[in-house]
Amino acid sequence: MKKLIVLSLTLFLTAGLFAQGPFTGFFKPSKTLKSQYTLKDQYTFKAGEEERSWYFRPTAEVTAFRFDYNKEEKAFESSSFSGFGVGVSYQHYTDNGSGELVNNFGINALIMFDATQNTGIGLAATVNALQFVNIGAGYDLTNKNFFLLTGAVWTF
Repeated sequence: MKKLIVLSLTLFLTAGLFAQGPFTGFFKPSKTLKSQYTLKDQYTFKAGEEERSWYFRPTAEVTAFRFDYNKEEKAFESSSFSGFGVGVSYQHYTDNGSGELVNNFGINALIMFDATQNTGIGLAATVNALQFVNIGAGYDLTNKNFFLLTGAVWTF
């Protein structure tokens, strides 16, 4: 119950941030970000005096491989396509040469849902590159173990 209250308060306190700064267009597709900015140079977009190439974006992740640490055996156990996650990411965008914004790398904070026999929920921090490739680490709150993960991330 305490975790639910803390999570709710955190969501309400951050709601005001979504209306300003790098949260501009948070719930809009990344293609619409370009219409808000003009290309200043290869890496920076400018709207008036404001320059930006980093944005906060909603993120979804599908786990390709997950490596759970087994404390008893002191080894990692692997599972494939065993979970998914949702969260917030801080993504870098660049122009692809034809006027579209393309995500080339970023960091993600995710709530992970494990869909194996030991169903659980966890928290993970990941890094993505090349728009979709994702790697990171986290902690399973249900089974109380550390895990590493790889997968594909989609920032919309």
